[in-house]
Amino acid sequence: MDSRACACVSNAYDLFEVNPIQLSTEESSYTEIFPVASLSDKTPIEFYVSGTGDNYIDLSHTLLQVQVKIKKKSGAAISTPDQVAPINYLLNTLFSECSVTLNDKQVSSQANYAYRCIFDALLSPRTVQELMLTAGLFYKDTASKHDLVELTNVADNVNFGYQTRYNICKDSKLMDLIGPLHFDLGNQSKFLINSANLRVKLERNKDPFTMMSATHDFKMVIQHAS
Repeated sequence: MDSRACACVSNAYDLFEVNPIQLSTEESSYTEIFPVASLSDKTPIEFYVSGTGDNYIDLSHTLLQVQVKIKKKSGAAISTPDQVAPINYLLNTLFSECSVTLNDKQVSSQANYAYRCIFDALLSPRTVQELMLTAGLFYKDTASKHDLVELTNVADNVNFGYQTRYNICKDSKLMDLIGPLHFDLGNQSKFLINSANLRVKLERNKDPFTMMSATHDFKMVIQHAS
């Protein structure tokens, strides 16, 4: 027995115990953080959260919001004949790497970030997939039809996930996506103390990776991120 251990009573005897009341957290709120630099097609998206102040940060409730649309490489809007759609769970598969830095010291760097996110989503409960993750454009591809990039009315040859995402993005509609970031520090319940400066950097995937199309005549344009 560890000499530092204290004696206790089994909770099986706590027949008349009154539930404790949590009084340590006075209030909580979300704060919108914007990228440190303007958005472009070739540069990563980086967020910086200063550690000044008296507040803790609950990383397990970190959300990413992205507004994005598909255009032709010429800059023109796509039209109905253009058969192109985003890949599944675009909110996070849009990025190839996610790195986290605390006080200028890197604590995690996740290469193949898009694959980690899609595995996390696929292993989530069905109710989570069909409700929460759809806000990040998660619509499962039809089994054995996930490579189909053409619209068809033949029921036996339809990728319903592709068709759903196509209808959402067609005519260069703006897609407003929001959902959780999939990073290690966000998978634990401990708060980040104040005085710790936080940086999160997201490296973009190349456009051909983020879209399903028979051609590579399109580009993904991010118009807002926070």
